Amino acid sequence: MWLPIHAVLADDAQALLAREQQSLRAVCGKCHNLELITNAQKSFDDWEDTVQMMIDRGARGTDQQFDDILDYLHRTQSTINVNYADAHELQIVLNVSAKVAQAIIARREHSPFKGLDDLKSVAGVDTESLNARSGLIFF
Repeated sequence: MWLPIHAVLADDAQALLAREQQSLRAVCGKCHNLELITNAQKSFDDWEDTVQMMIDRGARGTDQQFDDILDYLHRTQSTINVNYADAHELQIVLNVSAKVAQAIIARREHSPFKGLDDLKSVAGVDTESLNARSGLIFF
């Protein structure tokens, strides 16, 4: 089960992210320049399909490595439409708490988000994190 990275202790979060990145390099880096991945904009469902296609084409790795890769892609490379995403998806992709995810949902029920500045107005949202992910956030 995917957890928002903020839900893990800081040291554990760094170790988890490092392990996920190592799995990505070890498995995907055998055949691909990793910029191909970091420049791609895909939904999590599309990432799952892509990873499965690579497995079908012969990508080799352990189950743990593939889980790490999907967790990493979900947390760091997945697109999200904040006007339609459920609370769990908001938590993972935007790296927000359950409380902030619920605040986002409550706000959009009254008025859909029109842009990043609207989303930044929700209490508890990390504006630096949103700026870093702005290319993956849709409205």
